[in-house]
Amino acid sequence: MNKSHAAQSLLQHKCNLISYFVVLPWQIIALFTCAAAIGVSHPDIVVETNTLSSVPPPDITYTLSIPPSSISSGLLSALQLEAIIYACQQHEVILQNGQRAGFLIGDGAGVGKGRTVAGIILESFLKGRKRALWFSVSNDLKYDAERDLRDIDAPNIPVFALNKIKYGDMATSEGVLFATYSALIGESQAGGQHRTRLKQILDWCKPNFDGVIVFDECHKAKNATSTKMGKAVLDLQNKLPRARVVYASATGASEPKNMIYMSRLGIWGQGTPFKTFDDFLHAIEKRGVGAMEIVAMDMKVSGMYIARQLSFSGVSFRVEEITLDKEFKLVYNKAARLWAEALELFTKAAKTLGLASRKSLWGQFWSSHQRFFKYLCIAAKVRRLVELAHTEMQHGKCIVIGLQSTGEARTREVLDENDGLSQSPFPTVFFKEERKPRGRATKFPKHRVEVGGVIKISDDSDSDSDEIDSDSNSSPESLQDNDDVIFLNHINGPAGRLS
Repeated sequence: MNKSHAAQSLLQHKCNLISYFVVLPWQIIALFTCAAAIGVSHPDIVVETNTLSSVPPPDITYTLSIPPSSISSGLLSALQLEAIIYACQQHEVILQNGQRAGFLIGDGAGVGKGRTVAGIILESFLKGRKRALWFSVSNDLKYDAERDLRDIDAPNIPVFALNKIKYGDMATSEGVLFATYSALIGESQAGGQHRTRLKQILDWCKPNFDGVIVFDECHKAKNATSTKMGKAVLDLQNKLPRARVVYASATGASEPKNMIYMSRLGIWGQGTPFKTFDDFLHAIEKRGVGAMEIVAMDMKVSGMYIARQLSFSGVSFRVEEITLDKEFKLVYNKAARLWAEALELFTKAAKTLGLASRKSLWGQFWSSHQRFFKYLCIAAKVRRLVELAHTEMQHGKCIVIGLQSTGEARTREVLDENDGLSQSPFPTVFFKEERKPRGRATKFPKHRVEVGGVIKISDDSDSDSDEIDSDSNSSPESLQDNDDVIFLNHINGPAGRLS
């Protein structure tokens, strides 16, 4: 056995031991060439997880209508064309419940989900379906959608922003209607008539709509049973059963509970082993990560899922620690003092107006509180970031800045490391049940909210804290229903003194 063959055998053995080991580039290239032998190669090496690479995609039976000039010129790479072909091929399938099957694009950053989606819309237009819906997280992304269509030589497909169209106005006849997920729950009472954006969209599509519906960054609809936005996404799919649905998200299938809005994949429902989504969720969660891997493999084999990402070969990584100067510490302490005073005044005003028990009121206050400090911490990094960017640009490098603003995974990791204890620099709240004296009538326990003193960015701290009474429907409890807030229950954060 020669050295190269021995090295390959050893690496294959490691791939079998590690469930998410990234497979070798030549394995991916061979797989992609076999699946879609058209177009120009992607500009960078693209890889796939070991579990997905172990199963082949279905045979290609669909014939593209995209002009050969767009293919040969490299406006759409071979990998993007492969996703377009499989999406259009899956859209030819009708599920047993009468709805058209959908397709999930799970490609990571750099593979080009935007151009892939634009290519699917272009293919649909060339087939005579002149209307399409494109949902995303921000109205500003409309310009990205126009750019993606322009980049694949489809500038003649107009893109209309729903937020620029009046309620009830259906002047646009053909093109792409671009909207945000929040627009799905928009309502208007103008002129004494109750109008909704959802009804406006349905009227524009017509009952027999068979065009493309793109749910870009579709993980925004993950709470489909508990939020109006998620329910609207499901409602739209149910009322347009013949629509060609495309789900696009790099994290769309990271957890099975977040897949509830993907009703067009045909994994649960009529004619499947799982009658309802809850049955599917229970079966997967009971069997752990391995079951989710099997689901992903089955989805790829069935032609409803594709997930690739750029190779990290040759990539280096380092953490740049940014020290805080005295000016920022002063700004932070003043901001913390301001919010502490605002909480006190807000509580008094709420009690005076009789609004202290409104969950929505307190939810807005605490979500605004956390957003403020999140952006304040981001602002502390900007100056050093600009310096690093200028330095790298002088070395001829291209700068890409990414913002990971949720911090959910890191927060859970820190809590696990500290046995649930938080060392957060923000004021934290926790519940403490009041003990009732004996002999008095039994009542539902009220909760007391203890607000830890505002923390200074310094080493010295005290244990002084002020207490604010609140009933069971007051601010901290309302945080549990707010996605923008990380709720720390039964946690007493370290208190500090302002000076």
